[in-house]
Amino acid sequence: MIKDASDYISNRRPRPVPTVKTARDNAFIHSRVGLRGDLKMAIKAVVVDVDGTLTDMNKVMFTSGIEALRKVQERGVPVSLASGNVLPVAYGLSTYLGLKGPIVAENGGVVSYQERIYQVAEGVVPERAYEHLRTRMPVERLFTDNWRRTEVALKRSVDLERVREELKDWDVTIEATGFAIHIMDPGHGKLAGVKKMAEISGIDLTEIAAFGDSDNDVGVLRECGESVAVGNASPAAKAAARYVSPFNHADGVIDGLRRLGLI
Repeated sequence: MIKDASDYISNRRPRPVPTVKTARDNAFIHSRVGLRGDLKMAIKAVVVDVDGTLTDMNKVMFTSGIEALRKVQERGVPVSLASGNVLPVAYGLSTYLGLKGPIVAENGGVVSYQERIYQVAEGVVPERAYEHLRTRMPVERLFTDNWRRTEVALKRSVDLERVREELKDWDVTIEATGFAIHIMDPGHGKLAGVKKMAEISGIDLTEIAAFGDSDNDVGVLRECGESVAVGNASPAAKAAARYVSPFNHADGVIDGLRRLGLI
């Protein structure tokens, strides 16, 4: 489902940012001050989370956010989705939204670009951990795990603390969002996927602006050159971001894009 949100936050827009277009990569280079007042490098890509960031908590997409991301791309800056969802879902969403950047799926375990798939994590140990877990307590995987290849995603209704207790001796990472509990290999996370996305794109993490709302976005928000946590973000995500928008979901994304001079 897609719904309308209130249009852009305010009629007041930030002062225009001087730009110059290079022939080398056809991207806009922004000579500007960063979100914390420091001089920053050019933004050559935008990476944005989906659930809770571009959508509300019912996973309903805001058309205002879609329009804003398309405006970013019109200025020559590609946009990538970085989602905990499986690649078929993220690929379809990216395609129909008209986004041009590599796709980061399964919390960074899988990256796709130009019909090529890069598997960043294995997922063997998380599967074994899940098989052990189901003998110890009632658990239910997400429906989309029918297509998941590098991690295990449990329904959020599962007892998170008991999952952690039962798997405390397993070599896995357990990460919870507002939508799922993810069992992953150590080192598996969105940051690993975004690093692969940057490698594919030939850019540095400092040249990426990231947007997110949850604990699984923390690494990306902390390490990318610019980062925005939307108003409904978790405390950890807000602490990691360079800027915390007072606006929720897609409105927070729009606010951050404006402050960065990308729309």
